[in-house]
Amino acid sequence: MKKLTKLGQNFLVDHAIIRRIIQESRINRNDVVYEVGTGKGILTTELCKISRFVHSFELDFILYSHCKRNLKHENLELLQVNGFNENLNIPFDIFFSSLPYYESRNAVTWLCQRNFRRGIILLQREFVEKLLSNPGETNYRAISILSQYRFSIKKLLDVPRTSFSPSPNVDSVLIEIYPRISPLTNKVIKDIQFLLSFRKKTTSFIVNYFKKNYTHDFDNFDHNGFGKIKLANLSPEDIVRFSTYLNNSTFNNKQIMTN
Repeated sequence: MKKLTKLGQNFLVDHAIIRRIIQESRINRNDVVYEVGTGKGILTTELCKISRFVHSFELDFILYSHCKRNLKHENLELLQVNGFNENLNIPFDIFFSSLPYYESRNAVTWLCQRNFRRGIILLQREFVEKLLSNPGETNYRAISILSQYRFSIKKLLDVPRTSFSPSPNVDSVLIEIYPRISPLTNKVIKDIQFLLSFRKKTTSFIVNYFKKNYTHDFDNFDHNGFGKIKLANLSPEDIVRFSTYLNNSTFNNKQIMTN
């Protein structure tokens, strides 16, 4: 079968690892699964065996055609569309995916806006380290804040690069995510992403920047509590609180929170 390297496709071939992933997922007959990336259908087949229904998405025409011919499960809907399409409105219990690095950020951002019970996601180790990065660390970025604020994140299984064909340059990690608060709005996500462009600045610097550029009411800003702290040293909860404060105090947003 043709392998499209431009899509970053590396396929799981280690059957022992596949069994472990299915075991760790704890999916049962009551669960509706939303799988992004059907691939060759190996994991999809296992998901169909243990779940109530599987919606599986594969963009690559060759892989989609292969699975359409070979996967005949009655509880499977196979779709050749982008599973992260904002217009899709398919309810599901469990999100399940093995994601290439280039797709990981978009996937987590999409999940931050969705209602579901759990996510089982296989990601490159480097990206998992970014998701779990602590305040003040180099990898502490907007995606760290959004994911930690929205989800509880648990490592389930280390997956070596030798489990894939072709073998990628890095190892992977299977994680489980649980929503801990309600879904985030697209505006909140954009706000945080914009605010993190000031990640090396103190909160007082950011407030002064807003004072100079936008209509505002920052008279009650607590400089003693926040003023000398760099944004990147604040917890996800404090960054969201600070972002909300900026929104509530700024009357003429223009493009300030949408870029």
